[in-house]
Amino acid sequence: QTGGAEDGRHLVTHVRFSESLQAASHFPPNTPAYAWLLINDFLIQPVPAKDVTHFPDWRTPAALYYSRHDLETSLPPVPVVNPITRNVYKNDRSLAAPSLQSKTPTFVPPSSDELATPMLVGIDAEFVALTPEESELRLDGTNIITKTSRMSLGRVSVVRSLDSTATVGVKGAEQRLAGTPMLDDYIKTPEQVMDYLTRFSGLVHGDLDPTTSPHHLIPLKRSYTKLRFLVDRGYTFVGHGLNNDFRIINIYVPPEQIVDTVNLYHLPNRRKIALRFLSYLLLGQNIQADIHDSIEDARTALLLYQYYQKLTAEGRFEDELERIYEEGTRCGWQVPDP
Repeated sequence: QTGGAEDGRHLVTHVRFSESLQAASHFPPNTPAYAWLLINDFLIQPVPAKDVTHFPDWRTPAALYYSRHDLETSLPPVPVVNPITRNVYKNDRSLAAPSLQSKTPTFVPPSSDELATPMLVGIDAEFVALTPEESELRLDGTNIITKTSRMSLGRVSVVRSLDSTATVGVKGAEQRLAGTPMLDDYIKTPEQVMDYLTRFSGLVHGDLDPTTSPHHLIPLKRSYTKLRFLVDRGYTFVGHGLNNDFRIINIYVPPEQIVDTVNLYHLPNRRKIALRFLSYLLLGQNIQADIHDSIEDARTALLLYQYYQKLTAEGRFEDELERIYEEGTRCGWQVPDP
């Protein structure tokens, strides 16, 4: 148990795992090979053994003992009740000062009907760096990365499918919500941001600060819980490069609930194609021209998936994929300036 009375208490767990599990683990390169794992609400991280047995004032040890009892009769099934309910969307107040919040919301929260039924949605996430990347210069003059930068979620957007029947407004004057955001969260991290990675994330200084942000700003744990609810509900997520996004968010999504356009538009042993290039070549849209926007990227992924389904139904997808690679090679995979 960590923390004090003034900032709340939290439970964390240390687990020792075997060498075979260490070898099969998927931690980032250059992660120290410790035999212990620290596990909390949204983080699994290797830690040295001394951290397990060190108890300063803000840490209280709690040990759990398990014993096995062989029973002649099987135990009755235990019902599983998910503690995460749709209430995470009802109690979703922003941490930003009301006077600073935009008068035009960037999203329409999901209705009870939408949360009750699994749907297809587009998703995109932007990240910030909490620590710098470390590298060293080798004798041959090349640089090698000795430690990757530690990333944290900065913004996540979820967009309704292009054929969604959801509406908003009074009867007779409803507005369709197909292709519009149902979630657009900016994330207040508990740690100081070292680099906003503005060129790739679109985030700038002040976006994640409650005293200056005009956005819907929420804690990391609440954002994770909202995404976890959609995963457990059975939502299917469409995006570009989702495996990397979900890895950094540290959330497991079953493969059958992921549609990754970076894999759909890919030939074996060939390069992965950027979202911007696919959007330009196939949709005639010049996205990310000035700055990245997660809503735009999530909607673009939905459009690319829709286009993929159309080509597949017509039996033209393989020929079109070959054309994409030919055109990309010809122009050096560059999108011309608008």
